[in-house]
Amino acid sequence: MSGRWQRIYEKKKTSVKEALRAVRRGAKVFIGTACAEPQYLVKGLIERANTLHDVQLLHFVTLGDAPYTDKRFDTRFRHNAFFVGPNTREAINEARADYTPVFISEIPRLFRKGTIALDVALVQTSPPDSHGFVSLGISVDIVKAAVDSAKIVIAQVNRFMPWTMGDSLIPVEALDYIVEHDEPLAEFQYPEPNEVGHKIAANVARLIHDGDTLHIGYGHIPYAVLSHIQDKKDLGLHTEVISDGYMDLIERGIVTGARKTLHPERVVCSFCIGTRKVYDYVDNNPRILFYPAEYVYSPLVIAQNEQMVSIGSALEVDLSGQICSESKGFHFYSGIGGRLDFIRGAAMSKGGKSIIALPSTTRDGTRSRIRAHLEEGAGVVATRGDVQYVVTEYGITYLHGKSIRERAMALINIAHPKFRKQLLEQAKEHAYVYPDQLFIHTETHAYPEEEEARALLADGTVVTIRPIKPTDEPLLQDFFYSHSDETVYRRYFRSVRSMPHSRAQALVNVDYKDHMAFVATIGEIGFERIIGVGRYAAEKDHPGMVEVAYTVHEDYQRLGLGTILQEKLEAYAKKKGFKGAAGYLFEDNVGMLRTFAKKGQYKGDMIEEGVIRVWRWFDDDKGKSHSDSG
Repeated sequence: MSGRWQRIYEKKKTSVKEALRAVRRGAKVFIGTACAEPQYLVKGLIERANTLHDVQLLHFVTLGDAPYTDKRFDTRFRHNAFFVGPNTREAINEARADYTPVFISEIPRLFRKGTIALDVALVQTSPPDSHGFVSLGISVDIVKAAVDSAKIVIAQVNRFMPWTMGDSLIPVEALDYIVEHDEPLAEFQYPEPNEVGHKIAANVARLIHDGDTLHIGYGHIPYAVLSHIQDKKDLGLHTEVISDGYMDLIERGIVTGARKTLHPERVVCSFCIGTRKVYDYVDNNPRILFYPAEYVYSPLVIAQNEQMVSIGSALEVDLSGQICSESKGFHFYSGIGGRLDFIRGAAMSKGGKSIIALPSTTRDGTRSRIRAHLEEGAGVVATRGDVQYVVTEYGITYLHGKSIRERAMALINIAHPKFRKQLLEQAKEHAYVYPDQLFIHTETHAYPEEEEARALLADGTVVTIRPIKPTDEPLLQDFFYSHSDETVYRRYFRSVRSMPHSRAQALVNVDYKDHMAFVATIGEIGFERIIGVGRYAAEKDHPGMVEVAYTVHEDYQRLGLGTILQEKLEAYAKKKGFKGAAGYLFEDNVGMLRTFAKKGQYKGDMIEEGVIRVWRWFDDDKGKSHSDSG
């Protein structure tokens, strides 16, 4: 070392004991984030505890040991977290440590303005390159701003710290003390998701499409989504944190960033947690860009990614759509973090969407996470006006732009069945829903999800065929009011002018056995429109027989949808033990007669002038004509 920066580096190099003399009584000390925490410096600080008083330790999130929260250090150190981690949660909720609720995107400005004044920053870096720059490695997030803002910067220079690309570099001139100490970085592994976690992740994956740019929020449920998007193509990443699971997606060409509109072909993140394997992967990898929090978490930056999909978790959601992810009642559990930043950024993105995923119950199953109202003391992280998709293991619902009545019914529909009856009663008490609101499957999850399927019409239109749900009431009313008078007359054999709530809710609440209905929809989940309905009801006068009826929107007739619905109804009825199907129709309804004929022989009787009943047994031989059946 003989150049200018080398001389500066050598001059600033010192022992940990000497460097930490810069930490004075009452100082505000920032400590580097998560797996990049400078463990050697922290250990040295603890060894100096007896000489210190009222030192405030500020941290984004901790994943390793947090010895400074021990009760024996209560008069020496006071921890202040911007995001509550598992190792500091107890101290915070016992009032032995502090929590500062704040958007991560705003912390750098608070540092730079002096609103949160830093006396010392303890960080960990890579060794310098040939030009005299060190890399902040796997933690740029708010560390970059801390280095820029603190009066004194002490760096643990560690050969185990990878050199990362993006905006992670610090000139050695910006460091006041340099402590060389090589040691393995802290490591972290997400727990393997349980069956519920995988089900939630699979539901979330249904909302992800080829070419989307993803934000996978901090937490084991969002992380589980990675294992359910293996069939996607050209995904991008603009996310807060990456870990081991991302490497496989990149190497297999699932994450390419080819369609990204901001930093195409690059993964953008703020920090990294994981094992040594991912640390080696990001080392000198130009595909992975680490940027400061004020950039990665900025809604205005996030929104520049078209088809931006934000996936976050929550602790609970109330029936009006308010999201709490910060606390369990008065007990702080995590933090505001970047959830709302990404929710709003995704909402502003062209083609973007935000998703909140959570289990339907607490881990022990004793409480619903979907509640009539948030627990007392719970903090609202995302307002009613922010939330779009909510996902549990029982399904997906879309809330944005929906009324309180629609929201309440939709959330009850994806709540755990054993809590649905109670939630419905509470919703009635709060006047969220109709006083006579039905939901016949409040205590069972009878919805036959396995019957959901895609179908292709003759003109190439892709439709979803699925069982009807109680939440389809507004869609069914819209479908009815889109009919012509002739369509209504042929379906109901009389002029029907209205589809009131009392009638509509009876039609969407079926038992999925003796009464069944399938709807044909177009549009993505949350933006669906019904274009066809097929339903059956067990006939009382003809045991083993179901009466079938279906209606297709005028714009989609003669495209094969009637046949698709008929076949779906008959297959389902047969599965439920019925032996045949009948239909009541005007004798000039050639279309329905042809549909019956496609399935084989059928019989017909005149019921009244102009109206006939046709029927067929499921097990009759196909190919016989109407005349063969008599």
